[in-house]
Amino acid sequence: MDITYTDDGNAVFKMVNFLKRTLSDFPEEIRGTAVTPATEKLFTVRAEDERKILEEKRARAFHHAVAQLLFVTSRCRRDIQTAVAFLTTRVRKPDEDDWGKLKRLLKYVKGTLYLPLTLEATDLGLLKWWVDAAFAVHPDYKSHSGGAFTLGKGIIMGGSKKQKIITMSSTEAEIVGVDDFAGHILWTNYFMEAQGFKRKETIIYQDNQRAILLEKNGRESSGKRTNSHE
Repeated sequence: MDITYTDDGNAVFKMVNFLKRTLSDFPEEIRGTAVTPATEKLFTVRAEDERKILEEKRARAFHHAVAQLLFVTSRCRRDIQTAVAFLTTRVRKPDEDDWGKLKRLLKYVKGTLYLPLTLEATDLGLLKWWVDAAFAVHPDYKSHSGGAFTLGKGIIMGGSKKQKIITMSSTEAEIVGVDDFAGHILWTNYFMEAQGFKRKETIIYQDNQRAILLEKNGRESSGKRTNSHE
């Protein structure tokens, strides 16, 4: 990893050489580039009897490439976290569609090799988290959580993960999403305080008003469930 400190106090992170090796390790040449890590069909999978399972050699290559990309996402490429998080759920028995999704992601990586992660702290006492959930997007109807933490500019810590339980509404999925990142949120509070910084406030941003009310007020708040098929 290459780390550069700018005169105005920013830290810039890149992993260009590692990403180049990831592309060269892949058994097929990646031709062209893509403007996004995935299409809207990222979470779409075929029925079991329609899948074309990869042979062992390509399955191993799939696993290897996904592991390399997972290594990068936790360090400086938050922009590919969602695509990588989904592909990690497919490594046990990948199929041709998964192979195509991986190649699409590698095309995006190829076109953004030099994209840096730039971090800037504007207020060390104000901790901001964004947490969201995509309801019932996985084939088994489980939802997907995403979270990001910043002190001003750039995502210091983030995650994208499949939820472990099936939720009955988008509101429930949002609440589970906050729970998925609760440990990280508390840890960042304790960490900053342990470094000697006085914490003013920790803000969690969400886009579901009912979830926010339930998290703040508990059972005193109630609302109609929102079904994915409504």
